[in-house]
Amino acid sequence: MCAAVASGVQAEETIKVGGIFSVTGPAAPFGVPERDIVQILADNLNSEGGIDSKKFEIIMCDDQTNPTEAARCATRLIRQDGVQAIVGSTTGTGTLALMPVAAKAEVPVLAPVGTISVTDKSHDFWPWVFRVAPTDRVILSGIMERGVFAPGHKRFAIMYQEDAYGEAGMEYASELSQEHDIEVVAAVGAPLSAIDLTAAATKIRNAEPDVVLLQTSAPALGAAFVRAAKQVGLEAPIIGSGSLNQQPFIDAAGDAGEGVQVVSMGNWNDPSERQKELGEVLAAAGKEPKGYGELLGSTGFMALAEAVRRVEGDVTGAAIRDALETICDFEGTYLDGKLCYSKEQHEGIAEDSLITVEIRNGEFITVE
Repeated sequence: MCAAVASGVQAEETIKVGGIFSVTGPAAPFGVPERDIVQILADNLNSEGGIDSKKFEIIMCDDQTNPTEAARCATRLIRQDGVQAIVGSTTGTGTLALMPVAAKAEVPVLAPVGTISVTDKSHDFWPWVFRVAPTDRVILSGIMERGVFAPGHKRFAIMYQEDAYGEAGMEYASELSQEHDIEVVAAVGAPLSAIDLTAAATKIRNAEPDVVLLQTSAPALGAAFVRAAKQVGLEAPIIGSGSLNQQPFIDAAGDAGEGVQVVSMGNWNDPSERQKELGEVLAAAGKEPKGYGELLGSTGFMALAEAVRRVEGDVTGAAIRDALETICDFEGTYLDGKLCYSKEQHEGIAEDSLITVEIRNGEFITVE
């Protein structure tokens, strides 16, 4: 269902933005804070007069963590609401599903996902997608260097979710391990909806790995695995992707999460100065930080706003797309790093935005 949020704004003064987020379904722990921060930032900017007197109307659509719904959302937002840009989807599969629709209509998409294939230049839609999250290549390289390639590690196992995000990450991690002469002794997948991962944890335990990569973006799935790992006696250290850096993962994992490491973009328990500023923005709107989603959603909206600021003339989808390609060394987000696009690359975020956190006594503690 789509919902428009704007008041007293003339059509000719409005930049219409579609927000496609997973407000329900397994990815809701990301989608809800993404939705909330985009609306908060738009409201704040509008209250300050907008950009050159142009204000933002955010029209939200819940894709239900379903790629088919993500494509339907894009169709409705473009055909019925006439959006000039889209922020979303929350998941890589959702983004891949909506991109052909957006590209055909020449509507740029700010994608808050790490899924490697989203920005593959072999896609016809590539010119219209701009990533506002670290690509999984960046995150996985960081994970492997910080946790997997440690002295004494020769055997490596991967637990991944069965979708574009999980499978692409599993394949890339396998490539990196081969380059470092580390054997992949097990690679076990599970659907996002899986609840009992005892069999998967047992298979990985029996493979006797020195370290385990948890390549999942869903807190519930990640927590189900670490609980099962503890239950079956899997003692190898576990290091997860940045998507698990959120309170719902800690809550669902319970005591089993103790010692799990995550390579991520930030840590609300030990925020950087920029994150503190974002926390203040959330607090002023009556919201509490929940994890990764606020950083991704805020980056998407702030990159879009900067592009609109750079447009000369009519603010069309094509004009926004062209302006996005001029943004580089941009520090106007809440990330600890710079945003940079060009005509040749739409990745946006480099490894300088990453940190390593570890769960200790029910909290994420920054360790690097």
